[in-house]
Amino acid sequence: METETGNLTPAILLPLFYSEHDLGDDGGQSQSRVRIEITDRIHFYIPNFDARRKAVLWHDIHHLVTGYSAGTFLGECEISAWEIASGCKKYWAAFLIDTSGVVLGCFLHPRKIIQAYARGRKTLNLYHDIIPKEEAMQMSIADLQYLLHLDHASKETKPTSGDLFRLGLFLVFGSVYSILSILQIPFLIGYNTWYAFRGKPG
Repeated sequence: METETGNLTPAILLPLFYSEHDLGDDGGQSQSRVRIEITDRIHFYIPNFDARRKAVLWHDIHHLVTGYSAGTFLGECEISAWEIASGCKKYWAAFLIDTSGVVLGCFLHPRKIIQAYARGRKTLNLYHDIIPKEEAMQMSIADLQYLLHLDHASKETKPTSGDLFRLGLFLVFGSVYSILSILQIPFLIGYNTWYAFRGKPG
């Protein structure tokens, strides 16, 4: 990350991040639903439940410190792999959402996902609650990267045999979870149909 950006804080960068990705003033935390983009023209909505709200600030800061793009399929899959490898702890909503991202990412962009997973194995993330959110918001990006050991782990981190073995085991679980997730499709269709007929609220 460029030095100029590294000297800035999440308190400064997140409003720009939210504006760039049309996420509202608070990153969508106050919204009742979340827009999931598959492509520029294909998207759907899921309910914005409390467990997701709990994780979303850390997730957004993770985008800033890792450099993985937000709002793109590849970027979201990469950060999913990095978060899974570095540990989601008690943030179960992040773990389940990330699981789908890793499985899909390995199917479409395996090399990038393997690298992101290997990078995560060498670093920490903010799901470990190592600092309060108020403190994290005022730290520079460079200081956060140092705290999470990202200053010594690049996007091109080479996986070890241990990384590949652990990722392989995780993909077994992830594949089973993804198959079971098919059961959610009728609910998602119903929710999105209801939302479409209800009209977009203000």
